[in-house]
Amino acid sequence: MNLSTAIVIFIATLIFARVSLKRRDLISWLFAYISVTLSEVFRLLSQELYDTLEIISIGFSALSVISFIIAVSYEYYRTFSKTAKIGVVPMILLIFQQSITSLGLQIIIACLLFIAMFLIIKIYLKKRTPTHAFMCFILSTGLLQITASIIRDQGLPGADEFLEFSRIVMATVMLITGIVAIIEDKILRSENKYRLAFNRAEFYKDLFVHDINNILQNLQFSLEIISQNLKGYEKEEELDELVKIAKAQVNRGAELGLNVKKLSDLEIGAIKNEPIKLYAILDQVINDIKTKFPEEEIKIDIIGQRDDIFVNANVLLEDMFRIILNNAVRYNDNPIREILIKISKEVKDFGSHIKIEFIDNGVGIPDAMKKSIFQPVYKKTKDFKRIGLGLLLVNEVIESFSGKVWVEDKVTGDHTKGSNVVVLIPEAHGILDIER
Repeated sequence: MNLSTAIVIFIATLIFARVSLKRRDLISWLFAYISVTLSEVFRLLSQELYDTLEIISIGFSALSVISFIIAVSYEYYRTFSKTAKIGVVPMILLIFQQSITSLGLQIIIACLLFIAMFLIIKIYLKKRTPTHAFMCFILSTGLLQITASIIRDQGLPGADEFLEFSRIVMATVMLITGIVAIIEDKILRSENKYRLAFNRAEFYKDLFVHDINNILQNLQFSLEIISQNLKGYEKEEELDELVKIAKAQVNRGAELGLNVKKLSDLEIGAIKNEPIKLYAILDQVINDIKTKFPEEEIKIDIIGQRDDIFVNANVLLEDMFRIILNNAVRYNDNPIREILIKISKEVKDFGSHIKIEFIDNGVGIPDAMKKSIFQPVYKKTKDFKRIGLGLLLVNEVIESFSGKVWVEDKVTGDHTKGSNVVVLIPEAHGILDIER
């Protein structure tokens, strides 16, 4: 049994030594592991009770306990008392060095272990790592072993078996602690690696959005100058049409950059939900759409009570409405772009929702695309094409406040007559009474 215990502790020390080389915060604990290993080796070589080898073993055992106490004290200092002097704990141990033998080595060490256990528990509550949790168990087993040693010295029956049991428990806990420390180290390294990759991706995203917007603004300014200088040119109409196309592509590029940033912000949870006035957002978006397409005749009507309606959404609700209305105008070949917005309340098992229907007279959406149109990947057809991340953003936004979105035909069975984009948004209860 002594041999197996010594082997387990030796393996635990090798494992802990390996992880300590990578995690410098555990290096002080390594000395305690080494002392425990040497103590078990000399105890294994001992032939008689209290012979020279066992006395050396007891010395290393005491050294291991003191090393654990110093390791805990040092880490406690680093965690909580950075303004204190590092030499306080070692000096206390040196002061009591002469009195240890007279007062009883085991009792003094037991008292110090109690203090060390209190400190390591505070460290664990601060750091919350599995390694420090098992270090609490190591000190508990150390205290158990000291108790067993005191019982054996008193000559009580079964003391040797109890002492051997305490050694086995301590060896097992030390081995598990070393394994846990290695696993924790791998997890921490992976976490740091992915955090670095995430920060790098965020940096590139912001850099892309910032730089592409600068480029597009310069291009927009150049197109404005060209447009002003075209007056009186013999091919003014042809070049003016090209300028309009170029401006449209500039606007699409700007929308693409903004949508990339908004999608990323949604994914990392940077945008929070809050009660929002529905009509205030909707009226603003309608005015913006009419301003964006000054050469198109756009007719937008709203059917529904004009009472203050609050929905539980976020700041991207405006962008979602803008994308839906923008598509209703852009993908429409009629001389008059007609959009009917129907607003109603719908109560289902999952709560009260505000139902908003955007019914247009555009080119419509084929049945094969209705289920996948708001998803990241979908097939394109010759009759219906989209550029950018607009519809994906609509889906991500609606999911961020637990809503729903789907597409129906304006005329059932004939998608060419137009589309009906239906949006369900959770109603914000209790806000109306507070505002009034």
